[in-house]
Amino acid sequence: MTSFKTGTKAAVLAAISFSIPSLVSTYRERLGITDLPISKSKFNEKISFKYQVPELKVLSPYHTVITHMFHHKDLEHFLWNMYTLTSSTLYLDVGFEQTAFLFIGGGITGLLTHIFKWKSKLSLSSEPTDNMNPTSVMDTLLPKELPQSLSKIIDEDKFKNVRNSYIHVRSQLTNRIFSVCGSSAGVYSIVGAETVQIVCDLFKTIFGRGRKRTIKDKDDNEKQIGKLVMLEVNAFSRVNWLIAEVLALLRSNESLKSDRNLNLAHMNGFIFGAVVMGIWKLQDYFGFSL
Repeated sequence: MTSFKTGTKAAVLAAISFSIPSLVSTYRERLGITDLPISKSKFNEKISFKYQVPELKVLSPYHTVITHMFHHKDLEHFLWNMYTLTSSTLYLDVGFEQTAFLFIGGGITGLLTHIFKWKSKLSLSSEPTDNMNPTSVMDTLLPKELPQSLSKIIDEDKFKNVRNSYIHVRSQLTNRIFSVCGSSAGVYSIVGAETVQIVCDLFKTIFGRGRKRTIKDKDDNEKQIGKLVMLEVNAFSRVNWLIAEVLALLRSNESLKSDRNLNLAHMNGFIFGAVVMGIWKLQDYFGFSL
Protein backbone atom coordinates (compact mmCIF):
# COMPACT_ATOMS: atom_id res chain seq x y z
CA MET A 1 0.00 0.00 0.00
CA THR A 2 1.68 3.19 -1.15
CA SER A 3 1.40 6.20 1.12
CA PHE A 4 1.69 9.83 0.08
CA LYS A 5 2.39 12.55 2.63
CA THR A 6 -0.37 14.82 1.40
CA GLY A 7 -2.74 12.26 -0.11
CA THR A 8 -5.14 11.93 2.81
CA LYS A 9 -5.16 15.68 3.44
CA ALA A 10 -5.98 16.30 -0.22
CA ALA A 11 -8.89 13.85 -0.02
CA VAL A 12 -10.23 15.60 3.08
CA LEU A 13 -9.93 18.98 1.37
CA ALA A 14 -11.85 17.58 -1.62
CA ALA A 15 -14.63 16.27 0.66
CA ILE A 16 -14.97 19.67 2.34
CA SER A 17 -14.94 21.50 -1.01
CA PHE A 18 -17.62 19.26 -2.51
CA SER A 19 -19.85 19.95 0.52
CA ILE A 20 -19.68 23.75 0.26
CA PRO A 21 -22.18 24.27 -2.62
CA SER A 22 -25.06 22.54 -0.82
CA LEU A 23 -24.26 24.49 2.35
CA VAL A 24 -24.40 27.75 0.39
CA SER A 25 -27.76 26.75 -1.10
CA THR A 26 -29.11 26.08 2.41
CA TYR A 27 -28.16 29.55 3.67
CA ARG A 28 -28.64 31.45 0.43
CA GLU A 29 -31.08 33.96 1.97
CA ARG A 30 -28.84 34.75 4.94
CA LEU A 31 -25.92 35.18 2.58
CA GLY A 32 -27.91 37.59 0.43
CA ILE A 33 -27.70 35.50 -2.74
CA THR A 34 -31.37 34.75 -3.30
CA ASP A 35 -30.84 34.88 -7.06
CA LEU A 36 -28.74 31.71 -6.88
CA PRO A 37 -30.24 29.39 -9.54
CA ILE A 38 -29.85 26.26 -7.40
CA SER A 39 -32.03 26.19 -4.27
CA LYS A 40 -31.98 23.89 -1.24
CA SER A 41 -34.97 21.98 -2.61
CA LYS A 42 -33.06 21.33 -5.85
CA PHE A 43 -30.12 19.96 -3.89
CA ASN A 44 -32.46 17.75 -1.89
CA GLU A 45 -33.93 16.48 -5.14
CA LYS A 46 -30.69 15.98 -7.06
CA ILE A 47 -28.17 15.09 -4.34
CA SER A 48 -29.95 13.49 -1.37
CA PHE A 49 -30.65 9.76 -1.48
CA LYS A 50 -34.37 9.01 -1.25
CA TYR A 51 -36.01 5.61 -0.94
CA GLN A 52 -39.17 3.92 0.26
CA VAL A 53 -39.65 0.82 2.42
CA PRO A 54 -40.76 -1.87 3.15
CA GLU A 55 -41.42 -2.30 -0.58
CA LEU A 56 -37.89 -1.20 -1.39
CA LYS A 57 -37.69 1.33 -4.18
CA VAL A 58 -35.03 3.95 -4.88
CA LEU A 59 -36.75 7.27 -5.60
CA SER A 60 -33.69 9.37 -6.43
CA PRO A 61 -31.06 9.10 -9.19
CA TYR A 62 -28.55 6.34 -8.55
CA HIS A 63 -25.64 8.78 -8.36
CA THR A 64 -27.09 9.97 -5.04
CA VAL A 65 -25.63 6.81 -3.46
CA ILE A 66 -22.42 8.89 -3.38
CA THR A 67 -23.55 12.52 -3.71
CA HIS A 68 -25.73 12.38 -0.57
CA MET A 69 -22.48 12.38 1.41
CA PHE A 70 -21.73 15.94 0.30
CA HIS A 71 -25.08 17.42 1.35
CA HIS A 72 -25.74 18.39 4.98
CA LYS A 73 -29.01 19.48 6.54
CA ASP A 74 -27.53 22.53 8.33
CA LEU A 75 -24.31 24.23 9.41
CA GLU A 76 -24.05 22.27 12.67
CA HIS A 77 -24.30 18.97 10.79
CA PHE A 78 -21.58 20.11 8.38
CA LEU A 79 -19.21 21.47 11.03
CA TRP A 80 -19.42 18.38 13.25
CA ASN A 81 -18.69 16.02 10.36
CA MET A 82 -15.84 18.14 9.02
CA TYR A 83 -14.31 18.57 12.49
CA THR A 84 -14.34 14.81 13.06
CA LEU A 85 -12.98 14.19 9.56
CA THR A 86 -10.09 16.66 9.77
CA SER A 87 -9.11 15.73 13.33
CA SER A 88 -9.07 12.04 12.38
CA THR A 89 -6.61 12.62 9.56
CA LEU A 90 -4.05 14.63 11.55
CA TYR A 91 -2.31 11.32 12.21
CA LEU A 92 -3.70 9.06 9.48
CA ASP A 93 -2.10 9.24 6.04
CA VAL A 94 -2.82 6.36 3.68
CA GLY A 95 -2.91 8.19 0.35
CA PHE A 96 -5.60 9.90 -1.73
CA GLU A 97 -7.19 6.84 -3.34
CA GLN A 98 -7.24 4.83 -0.12
CA THR A 99 -8.78 7.70 1.84
CA ALA A 100 -11.45 8.19 -0.83
CA PHE A 101 -12.18 4.45 -0.74
CA LEU A 102 -12.57 4.51 3.07
CA PHE A 103 -14.77 7.61 2.97
CA ILE A 104 -17.09 6.53 0.15
CA GLY A 105 -17.15 2.87 1.22
CA GLY A 106 -18.07 3.82 4.77
CA GLY A 107 -20.80 6.14 3.50
CA ILE A 108 -22.33 3.42 1.33
CA THR A 109 -22.11 0.93 4.21
CA GLY A 110 -23.99 3.34 6.45
CA LEU A 111 -26.59 3.94 3.75
CA LEU A 112 -27.22 0.21 3.29
CA THR A 113 -27.53 -0.17 7.06
CA HIS A 114 -30.12 2.62 7.13
CA ILE A 115 -32.12 1.08 4.30
CA PHE A 116 -32.23 -2.53 5.45
CA LYS A 117 -32.71 -1.65 9.12
CA TRP A 118 -35.85 0.33 8.29
CA LYS A 119 -36.95 -2.26 5.77
CA SER A 120 -36.80 -5.03 8.37
CA LYS A 121 -38.54 -2.92 11.02
CA LEU A 122 -41.34 -1.70 8.78
CA SER A 123 -42.02 -5.01 7.06
CA LEU A 124 -45.33 -6.32 8.33
CA SER A 125 -44.50 -9.78 9.60
CA SER A 126 -47.03 -12.48 8.92
CA GLU A 127 -48.92 -14.04 11.82
CA PRO A 128 -49.84 -17.65 11.01
CA THR A 129 -52.97 -19.18 12.55
CA ASP A 130 -54.34 -22.71 12.57
CA ASN A 131 -55.54 -23.97 9.19
CA MET A 132 -55.02 -20.54 7.59
CA ASN A 133 -52.43 -19.15 5.23
CA PRO A 134 -50.26 -16.55 7.00
CA THR A 135 -51.20 -13.00 5.98
CA SER A 136 -50.35 -9.62 7.40
CA VAL A 137 -52.94 -7.24 8.79
CA MET A 138 -52.21 -4.67 6.09
CA ASP A 139 -52.55 -7.22 3.31
CA THR A 140 -55.92 -8.19 4.75
CA LEU A 141 -57.14 -4.59 4.79
CA LEU A 142 -55.51 -3.58 1.53
CA PRO A 143 -54.84 -6.56 -0.76
CA LYS A 144 -51.89 -6.19 -3.10
CA GLU A 145 -54.16 -6.66 -6.11
CA LEU A 146 -57.78 -5.74 -6.77
CA PRO A 147 -60.12 -8.71 -7.28
CA GLN A 148 -60.26 -9.65 -10.96
CA SER A 149 -64.03 -9.97 -10.63
CA LEU A 150 -64.23 -6.17 -10.78
CA SER A 151 -63.31 -6.36 -14.44
CA LYS A 152 -66.73 -7.95 -15.04
CA ILE A 153 -68.47 -4.92 -13.56
CA ILE A 154 -66.54 -2.18 -15.34
CA ASP A 155 -64.87 -2.24 -18.73
CA GLU A 156 -61.23 -3.21 -19.09
CA ASP A 157 -59.81 0.29 -19.65
CA LYS A 158 -61.53 1.72 -16.58
CA PHE A 159 -60.44 -1.29 -14.56
CA LYS A 160 -56.79 -0.64 -15.49
CA ASN A 161 -57.11 3.00 -14.39
CA VAL A 162 -58.77 2.02 -11.13
CA ARG A 163 -56.13 -0.64 -10.49
CA ASN A 164 -53.25 1.78 -11.13
CA SER A 165 -54.81 4.36 -8.81
CA TYR A 166 -55.35 1.71 -6.15
CA ILE A 167 -51.74 0.52 -6.34
CA HIS A 168 -50.52 4.11 -6.00
CA VAL A 169 -52.73 4.81 -2.98
CA ARG A 170 -51.77 1.51 -1.35
CA SER A 171 -48.09 2.29 -1.83
CA GLN A 172 -48.57 5.67 -0.14
CA LEU A 173 -50.32 4.05 2.83
CA THR A 174 -48.07 1.04 3.30
CA ASN A 175 -44.63 2.55 2.61
CA ARG A 176 -42.52 5.18 4.31
CA ILE A 177 -40.18 7.48 2.40
CA PHE A 178 -36.78 8.46 3.77
CA SER A 179 -34.31 11.07 2.56
CA VAL A 180 -30.68 10.53 3.59
CA CYS A 181 -27.88 13.10 3.52
CA GLY A 182 -24.58 13.68 5.28
CA SER A 183 -21.14 12.11 5.43
CA SER A 184 -21.23 10.81 9.01
CA ALA A 185 -20.82 7.11 8.15
CA GLY A 186 -17.93 7.94 5.80
CA VAL A 187 -16.33 10.11 8.47
CA TYR A 188 -16.58 7.33 11.05
CA SER A 189 -14.99 4.97 8.55
CA ILE A 190 -11.95 7.27 8.63
CA VAL A 191 -12.07 7.26 12.46
CA GLY A 192 -12.12 3.45 12.40
CA ALA A 193 -9.09 3.34 10.11
CA GLU A 194 -7.26 5.88 12.27
CA THR A 195 -8.00 3.85 15.41
CA VAL A 196 -6.50 0.69 13.88
CA GLN A 197 -3.47 2.67 12.65
CA ILE A 198 -2.78 4.05 16.13
CA VAL A 199 -3.21 0.66 17.82
CA CYS A 200 -0.79 -0.96 15.34
CA ASP A 201 1.79 1.79 15.81
CA LEU A 202 1.39 1.60 19.59
CA PHE A 203 2.07 -2.15 19.62
CA LYS A 204 4.97 -1.69 17.21
CA THR A 205 6.51 0.97 19.45
CA ILE A 206 6.12 -1.13 22.60
CA PHE A 207 7.06 -4.57 21.28
CA GLY A 208 8.82 -3.92 17.98
CA ARG A 209 12.32 -3.09 19.22
CA GLY A 210 15.07 -5.18 20.73
CA ARG A 211 15.72 -5.37 24.44
CA LYS A 212 19.04 -3.51 24.27
CA ARG A 213 18.22 0.16 24.22
CA THR A 214 20.15 3.26 25.15
CA ILE A 215 18.75 5.78 27.62
CA LYS A 216 17.99 8.12 24.71
CA ASP A 217 16.13 5.35 22.86
CA LYS A 218 14.08 4.63 25.96
CA ASP A 219 13.22 8.31 26.41
CA ASP A 220 12.20 8.64 22.76
CA ASN A 221 10.21 5.43 23.02
CA GLU A 222 8.34 6.64 26.10
CA LYS A 223 7.51 9.93 24.39
CA GLN A 224 6.23 8.08 21.32
CA ILE A 225 4.10 5.78 23.48
CA GLY A 226 2.66 8.75 25.35
CA LYS A 227 1.82 10.47 22.07
CA LEU A 228 0.14 7.36 20.67
CA VAL A 229 -1.86 6.77 23.85
CA MET A 230 -3.17 10.35 23.73
CA LEU A 231 -4.09 9.95 20.05
CA GLU A 232 -5.91 6.70 20.82
CA VAL A 233 -7.83 8.32 23.68
CA ASN A 234 -8.86 11.13 21.34
CA ALA A 235 -9.92 8.64 18.66
CA PHE A 236 -12.07 6.64 21.07
CA SER A 237 -13.56 9.83 22.54
CA ARG A 238 -15.15 10.51 19.15
CA VAL A 239 -17.05 7.22 19.20
CA ASN A 240 -17.70 6.44 22.87
CA TRP A 241 -21.11 8.09 22.79
CA LEU A 242 -21.88 6.19 19.60
CA ILE A 243 -20.97 2.87 21.21
CA ALA A 244 -23.20 3.71 24.19
CA GLU A 245 -26.12 4.47 21.88
CA VAL A 246 -25.70 1.21 19.97
CA LEU A 247 -25.53 -0.78 23.22
CA ALA A 248 -28.71 0.97 24.34
CA LEU A 249 -30.26 0.06 21.00
CA LEU A 250 -29.45 -3.62 21.51
CA ARG A 251 -31.04 -3.57 24.97
CA SER A 252 -34.09 -1.56 24.00
CA ASN A 253 -37.30 -2.46 22.23
CA GLU A 254 -37.65 1.10 20.93
CA SER A 255 -35.72 0.31 17.77
CA LEU A 256 -37.87 2.37 15.40
CA LYS A 257 -36.36 5.69 16.46
CA SER A 258 -34.59 7.21 13.48
CA ASP A 259 -31.66 8.56 15.52
CA ARG A 260 -30.84 5.08 16.78
CA ASN A 261 -30.93 3.66 13.27
CA LEU A 262 -28.61 6.46 12.18
CA ASN A 263 -26.23 5.69 15.04
CA LEU A 264 -26.14 2.05 13.98
CA ALA A 265 -25.33 3.21 10.43
CA HIS A 266 -22.49 5.34 11.81
CA MET A 267 -21.14 2.41 13.81
CA ASN A 268 -21.15 0.18 10.74
CA GLY A 269 -19.21 2.88 8.91
CA PHE A 270 -16.65 2.77 11.74
CA ILE A 271 -16.46 -1.04 11.50
CA PHE A 272 -15.98 -0.83 7.72
CA GLY A 273 -13.01 1.52 8.10
CA ALA A 274 -11.46 -0.57 10.88
CA VAL A 275 -11.81 -3.83 8.92
CA VAL A 276 -10.39 -2.36 5.71
CA MET A 277 -7.45 -0.82 7.57
CA GLY A 278 -6.86 -4.14 9.32
CA ILE A 279 -6.72 -5.89 5.95
CA TRP A 280 -4.24 -3.32 4.64
CA LYS A 281 -2.06 -3.80 7.71
CA LEU A 282 -2.07 -7.57 7.22
CA GLN A 283 -1.09 -7.06 3.58
CA ASP A 284 1.86 -4.90 4.64
CA TYR A 285 2.90 -7.35 7.35
CA PHE A 286 2.77 -10.50 5.23
CA GLY A 287 3.83 -8.79 2.01
CA PHE A 288 0.89 -9.77 -0.18
CA SER A 289 -1.94 -7.96 -1.94
CA LEU A 290 -5.47 -8.99 -2.77
